[in-house]
Amino acid sequence: MASVIPMEVRLEPFSRDEIGEIHDATVRVLEGTGVKVLEDEAVRLLTGAGAGYDTGTRVVRIPERVLMDSISAAPSRFKLCSRDGKHDLSFGEGKVHLSSMGTAVQVEGLDGVVRPSTAKDLEDFLRLTDALPNIDHSSWACWPRDVPERIAPLEAIRLSFVHSNKTVDGWNWGTVATEESLELASMVAGGRDALAERPLVLGFANPVSPLTLSKESTEGLISYARAGQPCVYPPECMAGGTSPATIAGLLVQQNAEVLASIAVAQLANPGAPSIYSSVSGTMDMRTGAIALGGPEVGLIMAGTAQLARRYKVPCRGTGGNTESMLPDYQAGAEAANTLLMAGLSGIDFVYDAAGSIESSLTASFAKMVLDDALCGSVKRVLSGVEVDEESLAVEVIGSAGPRGAFLSHPHTLKHFRREAFVPPQFWRGPRSAWASEDIVEKARERAREILREHEVAVPLDPEVERRMAAYIKSVSKKPRA
Repeated sequence: MASVIPMEVRLEPFSRDEIGEIHDATVRVLEGTGVKVLEDEAVRLLTGAGAGYDTGTRVVRIPERVLMDSISAAPSRFKLCSRDGKHDLSFGEGKVHLSSMGTAVQVEGLDGVVRPSTAKDLEDFLRLTDALPNIDHSSWACWPRDVPERIAPLEAIRLSFVHSNKTVDGWNWGTVATEESLELASMVAGGRDALAERPLVLGFANPVSPLTLSKESTEGLISYARAGQPCVYPPECMAGGTSPATIAGLLVQQNAEVLASIAVAQLANPGAPSIYSSVSGTMDMRTGAIALGGPEVGLIMAGTAQLARRYKVPCRGTGGNTESMLPDYQAGAEAANTLLMAGLSGIDFVYDAAGSIESSLTASFAKMVLDDALCGSVKRVLSGVEVDEESLAVEVIGSAGPRGAFLSHPHTLKHFRREAFVPPQFWRGPRSAWASEDIVEKARERAREILREHEVAVPLDPEVERRMAAYIKSVSKKPRA
């Protein structure tokens, strides 16, 4: 099922005036409290545009004029391209794209055992997401912990291009590592100019809540902006922990962090593809953990989408998360609630839509398969209901009459596949035909089947793969910068 255009009626819990109040409060924060910026080039860019700077605290105070002039350069539409050209993602066109989860440090394997993640696990998840029809983006579902840290992100990029035809993640943590990752992507694209023309890697530059732009993340942000690669700027505010306890207050702080990041990207390269982002939630005061599966996350994502639309910038949010340790009832309920709310909010790119358990610390093969069905269900809701003479079916109802049946009617044959999404992983038959199958084990078996049989439709050019491997080997021999 392709990416879909949401229904015209969106989930918008905040009025236009309330969104305006959040913006005004954000301006007061940026002008008064400011943002600590730990990267020198970003400070020069902001102060050169007219922001104030305290050298002792490294706090930059950004006037509204500087802020709005900067972010107004951000494009409202752009694409993240796939290697084969058939799975490109369009941002800012009203489509909702669903991604697998990213960078878990452990996996729940096909045997149900939780263990540290490996490069082979990442390869398997990439192949799985390439095959699953309702997942649009192949993220790094887990971190290759058995690969030396110096080259782990480069190996993840290589594996992504080898094992998926869908769009993939990039890496932008520190100038040196970011430039190395861009060099790999340019090998696939056919050079740096070709990479800028057809962006192939998605960057992640997370602000540090509260109100801090870290050195390494901001270095990567600037490199990606100048290379023309799209980047997300997702704070992970915890209401009551690293942000105000109120959702409105969280949105104000988050807005300040995101807009400051977008401003830096646009000052570095006006027109750089930027994605307003969030992975914020509430803190569970019983444990101190973030509650990414909580219903409040849906409200935060809806507010995030409304703010992004105010600034005419595409949006990335989160949905599909759970704090459950297993792909169980809690996992399904939390994933369904947050994913559907994110989709209905009109977010362009929903991260963590598939595979997440334990607040995305663990990636689950079984849940990835089960969440593909959930993604398909959400896409069906977002596709809406067509109302025209054909779908109203007055003549069909008349021909069947009070005693008629519709099962054998040509109208049913014509429409039933398009009207009804059938999740293959879920049971809908009578108890008498049920084989007492455990749905989680059934999902694991489906994952095993895919990994036995699936091959990437368009293989990466072997010469390009050889050059990538040789480059990674050469980087591994260099001293850490």
